[in-house]
Amino acid sequence: MYFLIALGLAILAAVLWFFFRDRKALHLDILAIIFGAAALMWFGDCIMSAAGGEPFISFDEVREFDGWISLWTFGGGIFLWVVLSFILNNRQKAKEVK
Repeated sequence: MYFLIALGLAILAAVLWFFFRDRKALHLDILAIIFGAAALMWFGDCIMSAAGGEPFISFDEVREFDGWISLWTFGGGIFLWVVLSFILNNRQKAKEVK
């Protein structure tokens, strides 16, 4: 479940990056990398689950806890993107002032 949500967010971020790539100040490339890395992490978890004899992706045990983890993954990725964009934009402004 986590993998599918992270993969969907990665695809959405990549599509946004593709359509708005001329707006460098948005740093959508960073957002796509963050959610792509999250999808890769959950993909590794799915592989390890399958190696342990469990199903690769299971919807049998969807609980409220799953939604909270997915929400924290989404919120954490957005928070990290905002912070990194702020830092990079301020660094660019500092270079322009000099």
